[in-house]
Amino acid sequence: MVPILGFIIAFSVILIVIRQRTRSRLPADRQGEELFVGSNKEVFTITLALLLAIFLTGGINSNLFFLLYFILFGIVFLFEPATVFVLVVGFGLVFFQSLGEGDLIGNLVKLGSLAFLSPICYFFGREFQKTRKLSEEVEDKTGQIIEDAETLKSHMRNQDEIEEIEDIEDQAEELRKESEENE
Repeated sequence: MVPILGFIIAFSVILIVIRQRTRSRLPADRQGEELFVGSNKEVFTITLALLLAIFLTGGINSNLFFLLYFILFGIVFLFEPATVFVLVVGFGLVFFQSLGEGDLIGNLVKLGSLAFLSPICYFFGREFQKTRKLSEEVEDKTGQIIEDAETLKSHMRNQDEIEEIEDIEDQAEELRKESEENE
């Protein structure tokens, strides 16, 4: 198992470095992209490496078991929040076999804590999605308001009307900036 885990980690690091180098050749506006993009491959690799590390250090009795909690919270921000329940069932199936090893009550508590955290993770993921959707809607609407104001301003001849439209544009731009700051 140790060589397998080492291979997965080495392969992941090499893949990330290669991806970063190809991104450095991209135009300047795309160079600042994040190192991890949360693709299916990355999530699978990280989860697999974490599970292998847990099994190498004692399975359900491992000191690294708590890292699964972070996987639960992280998965809801990358995928649909309901995915957390599928992941908990998968973890349950993977660790079901090792329930009888050692302290049965302690092992049940550990697996139960994963099940207990899943609705909390789901709630956080759902709220995060709502916030992101609202932010995107604000961005779209303010952009539309600014475009419409520009169109109206080009047809106006009265200076007072033009100033009112410019005021509307300024307020829409302020709303856009506030929305970006709150993300």
